[in-house]
Amino acid sequence: MHQHPIRYLGAVLAVLLLSACGGGTRTEVTFPLCHAHQLHLAPSFYGEAGGQFIQTFTFTNLGNGACQVRGWPTLRVSATSGRPVSVRLRRVLQGPPSAPPFRTVLLHPRGAASFDVYGADWNGLSNRPCSHTTAIVVTLPGAADTRKATVKMPDCGLFDIAPLIAGKTDRHAWSVVWRG
Repeated sequence: MHQHPIRYLGAVLAVLLLSACGGGTRTEVTFPLCHAHQLHLAPSFYGEAGGQFIQTFTFTNLGNGACQVRGWPTLRVSATSGRPVSVRLRRVLQGPPSAPPFRTVLLHPRGAASFDVYGADWNGLSNRPCSHTTAIVVTLPGAADTRKATVKMPDCGLFDIAPLIAGKTDRHAWSVVWRG
């Protein structure tokens, strides 16, 4: 097979030009952290089985630019009375234990990220159902501002909380307690 010399010369010039301009190096683009005011928070999937529940919450980027989130959000709970209730949070990992604890999630405009909250729906010590929340207030990792969502979920005093993931649903159906 015979190569055309002009085509070969063009390829060599392109490689030289890219090398001289730094085209061979990888440049990492960073995006600002998401702030709660640019995100909409909504409860989405809910399920119960065997005395346990799972509640998924989804953030949607309503802003005009991309932003990023990473790690575990924190939450405060409001009871039926409307007053804040003290709860314990325990961080869990989603997916296999060998995976990194979390990844940075890039939220383009109208993009979504979600996290799961797990807990008991039955108080075994007093042999009765757990009380229910009326709302939660979520703080994003690294942010001071919060988002509120109206949600009724069982509150036995301890919630397992998963890190933020890309998308509206979690692709891993199990978790382990994070020991970091």
